[in-house]
Amino acid sequence: MLEPRRLAARSAADRLAANLGETLGGRVGYSVRLESRTSADTRLEVVTAGLFLRRLQADPALEGVACVIFDEFHERQAEADLALALVRQARSLLRPELRLLVMSATLDLEPLAAELDGASVISCEGRSHPVTVSYQPPRPEERLERQVLRALEGHWLDQPRPRGTVLVFLPGLGELEATRRAIEATAWGAEVDCVLLHGQLPLAAQGRAIAATHQAAGKVVLATAVAESSLTIAGVTLVIDSGLSRLSRFDPATGMDGLVTQPASQASAEQRRGRAGRLGPGHCLRLWSPAEQQRRPAFDPPELLEVDPLPIALQLAEWGGAADDTLPWITAPPKRSLVEARSLLRQLGAIDGDGRITGHGRAMARLGVHPRLAHMLLRARERGWDSLACAVAVLLSERDPLDRREAGSDLMRRLDWLQRRDAGPGGEGRSGARLPWRDLQSQLLRQLTASHGPQPSAPSRSGRDAASGSEDARAAQLLAWAYPERLALGRGRGDGRFLMRSGRGAVLPPGDPLAGAEALAIASVDGQGQEARVRLAVALSRQGLEELLADGVEEGTEARWDGHDQRVRCERLRRAGALVLERRPWPEATGEVVERALLEGLDSLGLEVLPWCRSSRQLQQRLMLAHRHLGAPWPDRSPERLQQDPGSWLGSHLGGLRSLQDLQQLDLAEILWGDLDWSLRRELERLLPLTQPVPSGRRVPLDYGSGTPVLAVKLQEMFGCLEGPKVLDGRLAVRVALLSPAGRPAAVTSDLAGFWSQGYAEVRRELRGRYPRHPWPEDPRQGIASARTKAALAREGRSQAPER
Repeated sequence: MLEPRRLAARSAADRLAANLGETLGGRVGYSVRLESRTSADTRLEVVTAGLFLRRLQADPALEGVACVIFDEFHERQAEADLALALVRQARSLLRPELRLLVMSATLDLEPLAAELDGASVISCEGRSHPVTVSYQPPRPEERLERQVLRALEGHWLDQPRPRGTVLVFLPGLGELEATRRAIEATAWGAEVDCVLLHGQLPLAAQGRAIAATHQAAGKVVLATAVAESSLTIAGVTLVIDSGLSRLSRFDPATGMDGLVTQPASQASAEQRRGRAGRLGPGHCLRLWSPAEQQRRPAFDPPELLEVDPLPIALQLAEWGGAADDTLPWITAPPKRSLVEARSLLRQLGAIDGDGRITGHGRAMARLGVHPRLAHMLLRARERGWDSLACAVAVLLSERDPLDRREAGSDLMRRLDWLQRRDAGPGGEGRSGARLPWRDLQSQLLRQLTASHGPQPSAPSRSGRDAASGSEDARAAQLLAWAYPERLALGRGRGDGRFLMRSGRGAVLPPGDPLAGAEALAIASVDGQGQEARVRLAVALSRQGLEELLADGVEEGTEARWDGHDQRVRCERLRRAGALVLERRPWPEATGEVVERALLEGLDSLGLEVLPWCRSSRQLQQRLMLAHRHLGAPWPDRSPERLQQDPGSWLGSHLGGLRSLQDLQQLDLAEILWGDLDWSLRRELERLLPLTQPVPSGRRVPLDYGSGTPVLAVKLQEMFGCLEGPKVLDGRLAVRVALLSPAGRPAAVTSDLAGFWSQGYAEVRRELRGRYPRHPWPEDPRQGIASARTKAALAREGRSQAPER
């Protein structure tokens, strides 16, 4: 029987044995990492999915097994989905009599049964106790730990003693610790038994967390989703559910995992509610609203769609090449993710060019750790560094044993703590605290020895290997084997910001002891956000970084735009991925290379930095209008086109230019004309003139800035004009902005004849009282008879022309 976690496996086996009235290890036993309770009498063995996969790879026929049970399948763990697909294929080819049983308390099994070749559906209501549900939505700006305190004080502390146990679901370890501190700070916190329950606890500590309490004041179990299923916590009658889950999500774009906190699904909330009714009637208090409950997804998505595909890809390679193409998946992993995972496996030497597993890949799979760490362990054996490599692998596979707020992100402090050289924060005086990690280290070392023989003697160090003499240098080398793309170089400011070989930024928490390091070998990051947050790393000197990168350094050239100095830089480079280790001048760079860099700079700055003036802008807008209405031969000079492809109209004029200052030499008007000859230039002046004659006798400038030609003219100067002016041989009406005698806007129209008949009378009525000395004829279409008056208007128009 497969369970999703070690604690769930042991707890399920313990309960099943108790129901039979037998001791654990008799007819019911269990096997998990570091622990096994089975015997010759065992008929039902409860195991984790990971352990089952290793057995299945070794014995696809599952000799001696009559039935495989997939418990808690609603969790859709990646290993469980993969195990079901492999078992179904093995059953069809090798063991048609093998029975499969898929179980869940919340999953809709009818569609799943159809996927499983028409499997039968067995429904068992079981013995359930009633559980009432109420809701406590958060108050504005109320922190999660305060919500929990309010729930405890309102729904549990007023119960008569002995109170029993309350189970509180929280998303992660940070929230568990914050809530425990908040409880301990209350007046009643000292008398209650407050314990944490999460998947990274040693099994013994997890067992103590689910045991009954003997304190009359009661017990508060602060738990992650590990307590959702397969566990019965003694004495629970109240569940307080935060409604949040913290899940690991793999980002294919960065190749990194990140922790995401999101609302739990309805199925997850139902599982949590059920924890209050395992032993008797109970109550579930949800820290959200009923309306929000309806908006939550019905189920969590299958893990296969969102986790790191590398372990799955290695399992598939061990099973047989491109096995995923023929496997009967319930939900297949994304093709793109598997392709990228196989590319990385090739780089690690785990598969060959045809996707078949290599000897190195089989050795990696036998170790049962993440493929990156398995590769690291095998490379470490070549140097005789088994013990150190196993310690690093354990520290990266389990929860952080030290408080990162005190110990920072330095992996060496964890190694010191584990090896008792320097206990460090969180480890002083607690020799037993190291035992679970040391047990795991010893087990992994035994496993490595059993799979690959005794540790070879360490080779003599000479040349570049001499740098590997210190433990810091060896730890950095181990990380470089496991995570070569996470080698990082400081950005030179000493503020904890780094650039990784992959090109992604990485940042340390403020005040971290490693913030001033020249370089880092990064072991663990949270890939969410613009910059990855470093969790664990080893500090490096720049020389140490270059030694680790030596085999991957390439020589090259680069012409780039320097945004700080606003000019093109042409340099010869030594680089490894995105990390530039050395820059030297490259005076021989060709004009084409410089031109591309200059255009890249112009793209980042925008065309507004070019030396535009009124005449060049007017020409650009006139050419744009001509192209829009007439097409060829007029070039498209719209802002979008100019910005989209500046090389097409600027390129031939950039020779010898390297800086923003150089660009100020450009004659944009001449450049915009392009290949148009003088006859076409004269034709543009006819089609889209720069000035327009008006009845006063003056030629008034046209403004093309808005995309439509605008004539700004005093209203009296247009008296006698029956229709508004047009350009482009009458295709496009000019918008006339009629001004008062003081040059202020009075009216705007593209239909002058309509304005004279409908709008003029109101403008006349409003303005003639203000400007009585100016003519205001009732019919402006008749014009102004006096040539003297006309000349005066023209002079006045020239002297008071509005600024534009």
